[in-house]
Amino acid sequence: MASGFNTERREEKAALLDDRWGNIDDVLYAPLGPVSGDESWWLVPFFWLTLPISLILGAIGFLCKSVFLGYSIGFECMPCGSSGGMLQSALQGRPWYYAAVFWRYMVAALLALATSSGRLGYFLWAKAAFGNGEHWFHGEGCWCWSYKDCIAQLKSKQARKPSFGCVKACTPDLFATNLLIFLPNSDVSDCEWAAMRRVLHEHLLDHTTLTYSQRLADLKLKIHSAWPSPKLADLNDKTFLRVLVSKSVFYMLFGVWVSDDDGKTLSGWRSNATIFILPRAIQRVIFNYGIRTVQSLRRDTVTIVQKYQLEPFFTKMNNSLPSKYQRSTTVELCDEILFVAGFAGIGGTCAAIETLTAFLQVKIPDEANKDHINFGSYDTPEKMFAAYTKDSEAYIREAFRLDPPVASCSSTLLEDKVVTLDGRQFTLPKGMLYEHTLAVANRDPEIFPEADLFKPERSNLQRTLTWNGAWGADDEDEFPRLCPGRYLSLDVVKVVINHALGCDVGVSP
Repeated sequence: MASGFNTERREEKAALLDDRWGNIDDVLYAPLGPVSGDESWWLVPFFWLTLPISLILGAIGFLCKSVFLGYSIGFECMPCGSSGGMLQSALQGRPWYYAAVFWRYMVAALLALATSSGRLGYFLWAKAAFGNGEHWFHGEGCWCWSYKDCIAQLKSKQARKPSFGCVKACTPDLFATNLLIFLPNSDVSDCEWAAMRRVLHEHLLDHTTLTYSQRLADLKLKIHSAWPSPKLADLNDKTFLRVLVSKSVFYMLFGVWVSDDDGKTLSGWRSNATIFILPRAIQRVIFNYGIRTVQSLRRDTVTIVQKYQLEPFFTKMNNSLPSKYQRSTTVELCDEILFVAGFAGIGGTCAAIETLTAFLQVKIPDEANKDHINFGSYDTPEKMFAAYTKDSEAYIREAFRLDPPVASCSSTLLEDKVVTLDGRQFTLPKGMLYEHTLAVANRDPEIFPEADLFKPERSNLQRTLTWNGAWGADDEDEFPRLCPGRYLSLDVVKVVINHALGCDVGVSP
């Protein structure tokens, strides 16, 4: 009888745990966040019917920058100029009748991106289109690029909201809603952003703990076992690189060395990177193919956690949050943490190693702009190897200055702001999206002379803003949103690259 009672109690406990854990599909298919009028489903047939017109108009905008400016901020010479561009659409909340404006604008922008060899190339193209002034407009907001402006933003209180690339983020179906990158940091010490950073640091990202040091030492052995005869050229195989990095990041976070199949699943956080930049209007005209792909990735990533019985870890994290910030189901927090681990941890670290692999072979990375990277005197793999082994951290900082894993960050204006766009003044309202473009700030010639030149001996590399602030600089503590996973990412980068090169330099003890 006692045995039957205990069995019943175990079943009740399991049912209670399952109820608290929740269902990932309830998170993925929760009611949508804000959807603008020009993103409405009923407009999709009209998009396809008028696509030839949008392609023609978009191509004209791409080829003629004055037309692109009209698509962006309105045609000054026309009577309807005050209501003709994306800026005017954004000021009105992007109503449905601006859909055709968005379509032609996005075609022009995508053509520019496709022909600019990566994000930096597009940023510089847009900056030039707006007369190389202090700001340009893209998406739903204004972009700043100077080191001075970016550093002021990074040191300030940031009223963030769900957005990516200066466009409203697709939540909760593509992006998890309460991601750390979306939370505002206020002056209040117990705000949700501060609470989440504290929990992340305590449970996952404290590089000073014995557990972290032991995992890092074990990681070297595991990589050696998985890759016994390394050559740098092996990392040219993107699938191999991404699976290895995915397994490494997951191990450093959770202490589990997943199977190759699971590593391949996790590598989707890098291989699907393009999907995240597409706004909902584009996601819908391709019938949510991208969103469904990421939903499957998020579901499969949670399944990996369950496969290795890591649910109690996330339950503990949720319980350690202040009660007002605890998620109603643990899987909701699990999904948020895994999204950051995948999107920033795996995706960012893969991008970083892809950059270093190319640089060490004196090659331009696939997603970089060849016109804006000059290897200078480091024109052979032997010279690159010597520079890396001399000071691996300086080498990495300079490589990431030229080809950063994170190119920009979205925030919002804390007050009304008057900006000049191509010689015209506009008053942008408080709350409008405002993007600080780290990739361009890292090339500000006032801070980094000969900005396109690869020069790892620069004396001010701690001023680079690659990790959301000047990491390692004297004023490091003034940047509240420095990437909390920077130590982990950098250590994984060094372990993988060192193994490929057959050296052991610069890794945390």
